[in-house]
Amino acid sequence: MTKIPSRWISSVTLACVLACAPIICAQETAQGAQRPAGRANRPAMPPAGPGNPQQVEQFLDTYALVQAQEQLQLTDEQFTTFAPRLTRLHIVRRRVGNQRRQLLGELRVLLGQSPAAGDEVIMAKVRALDDFTRRGGEEIQKASVEVDGALTAWQRGRFRLFEEQLERKKIDLLRTLGAARGNGAAGAGS
Repeated sequence: MTKIPSRWISSVTLACVLACAPIICAQETAQGAQRPAGRANRPAMPPAGPGNPQQVEQFLDTYALVQAQEQLQLTDEQFTTFAPRLTRLHIVRRRVGNQRRQLLGELRVLLGQSPAAGDEVIMAKVRALDDFTRRGGEEIQKASVEVDGALTAWQRGRFRLFEEQLERKKIDLLRTLGAARGNGAAGAGS
């Protein structure tokens, strides 16, 4: 029997995970996302276009998978279990973050009407935000536990460090892109 190279298996697995990401995202949206009024007919994922945030997220998710396989020294068997779980963790984090930002925006609008908004209305919105923050944290924790289930103790520790490095790289990338856009806009105005 011919042995299949591990890089080939990893590449095929990565392609499968990326192909499944929109399905997982759609399931997450259907399960937990309540769309604001007036947005119910919009598609869950906007059409692809240059600089589309979903394309950037997909690139970062792919980068994270490739780097995780290397840095965590995942076996091929572990990778096939780990990859979809990491993808789900990223999707859950994004969904929870987006919904939390939406609730904060609603609170901001409410507070902007300061005399018009009564204390009870404000406190109800604060309680809703606090409740969602708790539930969202629990969802993220559950997805994190699922990821850990595919890893050894050493890999779990390494994964925590890896995520921190990845987050710093994302911030640096966003700063670089922001600076490039700022310079492009300044150059266009000259």
